[in-house]
Amino acid sequence: MGKDRGRGRRNHHSGPYNKSNWRGQKRDRPQNNGGGQRNRNAPPQKTTLLENQVGITEFTNPDAPGFTGILKSRFSDFHVNEIDSNGKVLELTDLSVPKVAIVAVAEKELDNWRQELEAVIGPEVWQEIASLAAAKNDLTIEQKVEIDVTTLDKDQRTQVHQLIKQLYKGKLLSTTIGQQQAKPKVQEEASVEKKDAAEGETPAQEDSQVAAEEKKIIRILKPKPGRGDKRWSFPAEYVTFLVHKTNLVTSDVASTFAARLNLRPSQVNYSGIKDKRAKTTQKFSIKRRTPESILGAAKCQRNVQIGNFAFEPNTLKLGDLQGNRFRIALRHIAKEKREEIEQALQSLKERGFINYYGLQRFGNSASVPTYEVGVALLKHDYKLACELILKPRDSDVEFMRPIREEWWKNRDSAAAAAKIYGEKFIEKKLLDGLARFGESDYSSALRQIPRNTLMLYPHAYQSLIFNRIASRRIKEFGLKLIPGDLVYVEQNQSEAVEESMQQSEALDEQKEEESNDEPMEAVEEDEAIEEESVFKRKVRPLRAEDIASGKYKLSDVVLPLPGHDITYPSNECGAWYEEMLAEVGLSSDQLKHKEKTYALAGAYRKMIISSSDLKWSFRMYNTPEDTLIASDWELLKNIPVTPEPAEAEANYMALLLEFSLPTAAYATMFLRELLKQDTSSASQTQLEKQAMAKEDNEKKAVTQEEDMEVAKEVADEEGQETEQAETQGAEEAV
Repeated sequence: MGKDRGRGRRNHHSGPYNKSNWRGQKRDRPQNNGGGQRNRNAPPQKTTLLENQVGITEFTNPDAPGFTGILKSRFSDFHVNEIDSNGKVLELTDLSVPKVAIVAVAEKELDNWRQELEAVIGPEVWQEIASLAAAKNDLTIEQKVEIDVTTLDKDQRTQVHQLIKQLYKGKLLSTTIGQQQAKPKVQEEASVEKKDAAEGETPAQEDSQVAAEEKKIIRILKPKPGRGDKRWSFPAEYVTFLVHKTNLVTSDVASTFAARLNLRPSQVNYSGIKDKRAKTTQKFSIKRRTPESILGAAKCQRNVQIGNFAFEPNTLKLGDLQGNRFRIALRHIAKEKREEIEQALQSLKERGFINYYGLQRFGNSASVPTYEVGVALLKHDYKLACELILKPRDSDVEFMRPIREEWWKNRDSAAAAAKIYGEKFIEKKLLDGLARFGESDYSSALRQIPRNTLMLYPHAYQSLIFNRIASRRIKEFGLKLIPGDLVYVEQNQSEAVEESMQQSEALDEQKEEESNDEPMEAVEEDEAIEEESVFKRKVRPLRAEDIASGKYKLSDVVLPLPGHDITYPSNECGAWYEEMLAEVGLSSDQLKHKEKTYALAGAYRKMIISSSDLKWSFRMYNTPEDTLIASDWELLKNIPVTPEPAEAEANYMALLLEFSLPTAAYATMFLRELLKQDTSSASQTQLEKQAMAKEDNEKKAVTQEEDMEVAKEVADEEGQETEQAETQGAEEAV
């Protein structure tokens, strides 16, 4: 234990070590005399968003029995494996690191090459090359041999490089360079004076002049100690690999790779963001960085393992996946409710769940939800947007709280920014912008935030509207189709369209040449957007005859995310959009923002999602620390999970779930439909405390009952002994 003490990252405000605060010593605590606060410096109680605050209120089957199950009690209770665009579930199975291998050429072929090249590389040149390979390294001089290969074609030059590689494995490096021969100044002036005469030269004369000015050289060098051949010799430009992470944010892992490999964050690509509080596996893509260097960058990160290297001609893009495979453990399941749970699971498999945007979409603060910032941006109120981003909140990390409070009071952005270390914080970028452009130039300051990050705020408002519309649609019309509901025009392309749509609305398009980690450029206020949404013609409203045909199901229905160029349902639901937008002073036309950055064209999202491959089982365990599901890493390393005890001997029971969901669908909303309970972290924490307290009380009750039985047995024995003693005494008296 002593070795582990202090290994973790120290708190930003933690003080130096001293004997008075040593773990084993008794600390002086202020006495609480009456109504005073116990600890005035303690952070306020955190308040997190609840589901009903973001429009999540309905169920596909409200009559199905709910039950108590604890979600994400441990990281190992929630596993996510990406499903790639080919439908393959990605699993970490191979830790080997590819290296460049020289493809050997037969000795006879090498001899033929040497004979063919003898006119250019004779025995004397080969002797020079051999001497260079045998020589010791001398850093004071440049050790090289140069060969004029102007007369050789590309294939012949490749043969020279292959000969050097194979004959002097790693001892010599060769490279082709082009040299431009400079003409003497006098000759150059003469050529200018005789320009007219030069026009009369024949093509052959011109070619010979060009040939005289261009020269190809193969330079053979002795590499410096510790340096090898740095040229890219792998099968394709992009290195792909799987990243297995535990309790980490995908973007933070990517940023660390970028910093270690001398790249911008936008040059480390992935298909989607995975849950933080979980064990997840997904594919990454990096251009022209060796697998060995990528592995070195991974070793600098705790709780990150990589493997399954491959090479591809194209990079990964956001949305290049079919979905995710989930393996989840729900703890503290009541053993007597197995039958009800089976019914709930079967109902979920048949009916699906409402495709709500989960709480992750709206931030972790109930006092400043992200959609409020989005509304301010859409209404051109950039001052309010900045103030909401920087506003003090009870859900903040400890070191950020005093910085926010100081800025809120003094409005000194430069001083506040100086106290934030690292560039990954949005607040840091915004404060730097205010300090640079002026405390009142809010629009310019906001442009210092990467565009994709900034657009999460308006997208959160779109998500809120979708959730509210979906709830009202289910509440008022139930699980039946109604005329005017929207469906994709081509059903066989619906999944591809939705995947593309989710990429657009969730993170916007990220083009390879666009550097999203750089501040976005300003757009003129009067520059309007003329593009028409590619999704507008992808849907059509259902007619009464369509519904009667039985061709369509509720899972085919899509609901729009509000935008200026989107098709709304041609029924009552269509009017609800404008009503909800009007609540905050907006309309669909106003979403065609004058600043292109904040414009929302609109998109579509399935209203109901189902998982046809749902599997489940029950699992016994004894302690809250037991590992119930093996991760990719544990399977690869043959690390066993906690053995399962017999049901009669087990203290607890868990429900193990395995299912797949399409991209942009939330597993927490799947579980909400099953459990019929709020999935917010605050609710889950409270449920776990209640479950643990209930177990403790039951154990105490059993212990007390056993103690009472023991006490009764002792009392009975004592009573019998007393009675025997009295009888014996009476007999003796007689």
